[in-house]
Amino acid sequence: MTRTTTSTRHAARGARRAGLLGALLTAVAVLVATLGLATAGSAAADDTAGATPPGAAWIRAGHFVPGFGAARVDLLPEGSSAGAPSSVVMSPGATYGDMTSYQKIAPGSYTVQIRSSGAQPSTAPLLTRSFSVTAGSAHTVAVVGNASAPRLVVLGDDLTPPAAGSARVRLLDASASATSLDVAAQNGPTLASGAVLGQVTPYATVPKGPWTLTLGGSGATPATQRISLESGNVYTAIALDSDGGLRVQLVTDAAGSAALPAGGAATGLGGLAAGAGTTAPSPLVAPAAVAALAVLAAFGAVVARRRPGRVR
Repeated sequence: MTRTTTSTRHAARGARRAGLLGALLTAVAVLVATLGLATAGSAAADDTAGATPPGAAWIRAGHFVPGFGAARVDLLPEGSSAGAPSSVVMSPGATYGDMTSYQKIAPGSYTVQIRSSGAQPSTAPLLTRSFSVTAGSAHTVAVVGNASAPRLVVLGDDLTPPAAGSARVRLLDASASATSLDVAAQNGPTLASGAVLGQVTPYATVPKGPWTLTLGGSGATPATQRISLESGNVYTAIALDSDGGLRVQLVTDAAGSAALPAGGAATGLGGLAAGAGTTAPSPLVAPAAVAALAVLAAFGAVVARRRPGRVR
């Protein structure tokens, strides 16, 4: 009778331990599966909303005409019209000196239209320009010139990163007060000599670091301005009229060695959106797995210490 009772008690203990172990394993499996699904779902969502589409192009817009007034900038795919779902309002009211962020678009043919800010899309545009973009290219659509004769230009933006320790910079002359503009770095390179309103210089490679620029020329009051160029970056320096003098507005075209536009923004045009195509693993997965293994190890140790005696 005693042997039978003891055997029954040990069997019950073993059954309870086996049941507990089974429940623990099931819980751990559910936890790991849940985390895995959450991570996969997150990756899928990121891939859908933020994947960099192959063959995209980049576009931005700038207003560089003093006295022109606030302007609405519309970008239209070929065959589209302003206000249509496929069109993009690059800026509802750009003013002198404004530059939009880059937007990602599909390669193809486009038309950019300029209207007064607040004007309806159905009104006739003040300026219009058609152009084409290719995969991997970057462009700036700019309103340049003076208020009596503004014009639209499409600039090619070379975002190739410079060598380490250097930066690349070009100058866009948007000053109506200087009939001929000179811009040079003190003890450094000359960015522009005799530039005229609306002119854009080629990119120049210069050493990184702080620079003091000297601005002057015919009809302009000389000025100096301090700028800082970071290693690996690409810039456009815009010469603007400011309170009867001159100033430089430094715009970062691309930052770092990736040769990607700075300030890229989603457009919705042609289903394209800005973002990276890679997704980092969830930071919860590794700690959860470690914790699960620790629990299993602890339970195994308990089972080993409390192993039921042999039934005789």
